[in-house]
Amino acid sequence: MDVFWADKIAEQIIKRKKYKYIDKDIDTQTYNVKTSASLSGVLHIGRLADTIRSESVVKALRRKGYDAKLIWVAEDMDAFRKVPKGVPESFKQYLGIPVSSIPDPWGCHDSYAEHHLDEYLKVVKKFVQVDAVYRMSEEYKSGNFNTYIKKILRNLDTVREIVNACKKEEDANWHPWKPVCKNCGKIITTRITESNDRLHYVCEDYTFNVRNLTINGCGYSGTCDPLVDPGKLLWKSEWAAQWARWQIVSEGAGKEYQVPCSAFWVNAEIVEKVLDFPAPVPIFYEYLTVGKTGGKMSASEGNVIYPKEWLDVAEPSILKLLYNKKVMKTRAFDMSQIPRLYDELDRIRDIYFGRKELNKTEKQHYKRLFETITEPKDIRVIPYSIAVMVSQLYSPDNALDKAISLLESMGHIKNPTEEEKDYIKLRLKLARNWVEKYGSPMRLNENPEPLPDQIKPMAEEFIRAVESSSTEKELYQKMFDIASNNKEFFKWMYKTLIGKEYGPKLSTLVFALGKQKVIETIKKAL
Repeated sequence: MDVFWADKIAEQIIKRKKYKYIDKDIDTQTYNVKTSASLSGVLHIGRLADTIRSESVVKALRRKGYDAKLIWVAEDMDAFRKVPKGVPESFKQYLGIPVSSIPDPWGCHDSYAEHHLDEYLKVVKKFVQVDAVYRMSEEYKSGNFNTYIKKILRNLDTVREIVNACKKEEDANWHPWKPVCKNCGKIITTRITESNDRLHYVCEDYTFNVRNLTINGCGYSGTCDPLVDPGKLLWKSEWAAQWARWQIVSEGAGKEYQVPCSAFWVNAEIVEKVLDFPAPVPIFYEYLTVGKTGGKMSASEGNVIYPKEWLDVAEPSILKLLYNKKVMKTRAFDMSQIPRLYDELDRIRDIYFGRKELNKTEKQHYKRLFETITEPKDIRVIPYSIAVMVSQLYSPDNALDKAISLLESMGHIKNPTEEEKDYIKLRLKLARNWVEKYGSPMRLNENPEPLPDQIKPMAEEFIRAVESSSTEKELYQKMFDIASNNKEFFKWMYKTLIGKEYGPKLSTLVFALGKQKVIETIKKAL
């Protein structure tokens, strides 16, 4: 029995036999899984959630013997909806225009969309293996969606009925096509007013009620041919057309799409009843929030984490771990959690290779999680928290041998292989970057305050223990023989050595800072 969430979805895809909304058998399936991102905003790690989870389902299908592929789609016909931080305020003039049609603010690409797509794809392939990339602007322009546009318009009454069934008030004039205004170039402000051989439209003001923002239309009235003139389908029909176009068996969507009448289920009904293709199996998930307040990641708020920034301090497998653990659990995240996530990855590695025992079900879950987020390799690793300390003492680029010698003296590694040395170097570099950007650099306290009288005898005994210990393990035992669980002693040792009331394991800290320097610093406080 499958216990890992992606395996369960893969099994649903494989075993399904019938359409959901019509009485028809599913004859054959092409195992394509789709993920996409709107380019109307900045592409940050929150946008990777869908892509990473979609890849997990692809891997699960392949593991079961099916030729699955991951398709990534750039939604670059979407309107430019707000100006992110870092983009000139003058770009307000482009609000409402397709992002593929507005200039690059930095002048290095043909368009705003091209800039973000290029930057994103440079790093996204370091996180996932994408089998094909498509751009909606090119898809519409090349006519690849014409078949589906014609079917949707030919069955407009059916599509409208499906859409209106989920509206509070029926809209007899609802229309799935959004033309680009021939006069001002905006797409968000156009509305179809008449449908016959050609579509008639008007360009009028459009208001975002939630943001109290109005994008002004130009007042132009004209006609368009959806098979020739620029424009796009509305999301409640376009999503269905995408599924049929690329033969999609599964796609991710946020938890809000679970409810009846969401855009997912509206499109599921359209794709089956109008486009004659079985609705995909959904991958529903919770979103990642950021910071202590748990706010949504937003470029306009300036609280985004870019994929490139992530790769400066952590491997792709750590973000994959964050997104694959429990897909329906809300996660509040900030970069201070990186060391804890590394500890979790190392624990799962030990489970995978049998160094930690769990019950059969838990072990199977963690084994599948580990296989999904990284290539299973049984190499010895150093804790990320230790890497943070050691990387501040020795540069991984210029003093790797000294760093490894220190790690050996601390008992964290012994006679590492070349592969293990390479991985130690990588983890040291990432940890060094992390502490410089997000952590608290560790520095030996040059002017410690005097120790309280009741702490001095233990401090003197601790100095003797440091002098006589050749390994961290030996010092660890002596340290507790001296102070047992005396919290005041440990608090004062941390204050004396690094100026804080807490820190990493004290025996580890001593060997990281250097025994002689530690002794000299404690003596200053006596």
